[in-house]
Amino acid sequence: MRAVSRPSLILFFLCPCAPAVAHTVAEYSAPDFISLIVLLAFAAFYAFGVARLWARAGGIRGIARGQAIMFAAGCTALALLYLPAVREHSAGLFAAHMIEHEWAILIVAPLLVVGRPFAAFAWASTRPLLAAVTGLRRWLQVAWRAATQPLFATIQHALAIWAWHASSLYELALQDRSAHFLQHACLLVSALIFWRAMLLSPQRGLVLFCLFFTVVQSGFLGVLLTLSERLWSASQSANAGAWGLTAIEDQQLAGLIMWVPAGLLYTAAALWVASAWIERPHRGCATSTDSATGKARA
Repeated sequence: MRAVSRPSLILFFLCPCAPAVAHTVAEYSAPDFISLIVLLAFAAFYAFGVARLWARAGGIRGIARGQAIMFAAGCTALALLYLPAVREHSAGLFAAHMIEHEWAILIVAPLLVVGRPFAAFAWASTRPLLAAVTGLRRWLQVAWRAATQPLFATIQHALAIWAWHASSLYELALQDRSAHFLQHACLLVSALIFWRAMLLSPQRGLVLFCLFFTVVQSGFLGVLLTLSERLWSASQSANAGAWGLTAIEDQQLAGLIMWVPAGLLYTAAALWVASAWIERPHRGCATSTDSATGKARA
């Protein structure tokens, strides 16, 4: 198997971010610029860790090629949100802003989680850093275990969605760039915690309940936006007329996006979890039957 060099692997993860970098310095605020630098460092650190792991293992082991590609896809999807056209439309169109949020929550976050970033970061870390983390290992494990419990992950995710869409915080995010950056950071971090619990927790039954609860609570917020006769944020729909929409129609479209497409993606995840849950006992039964048959023949 041909070895993958570290520089080429790092470039593989960083190249998708290049279009966003080309526009950031000139057109975006300091928080936006800093967040993109963090994204670039995040991707480079992951690539370095994967390359180091594969070199030590003598092949593609520990983190599968598909998982690395998923992480790269997640970084690419996140970098797309920095493009000027995306920012311009989301600033004056409620529906575009909702697509931006749902993209981060339902596309970016699960792709990054599937890529197993913590395993890569561990291999990319220096020995002093690993030693420092090991000293805090017990407390970190307790905190992380609590944060990624399906119920806690679901509740914090729901609170983040409602707090930033159904309160004055949404209007604040439109008026203040730092608040806007904080809004996106909170939604993405809450989604990462949520999908970490949903995709990797062994408590399949509880995960299934949490996913369907999320379908309901997120869909209900979408219904409220769709059916409301008053504007939740007049300034958000400043460019709706350019698209042949009134402000209230723009809000209704944003609500439909949160209600239907987002709900379908949550439902698809729930069905995937349910199918995996159903298949596991059958595999166990098949293995037991084969073993019993072998013993009987012997």
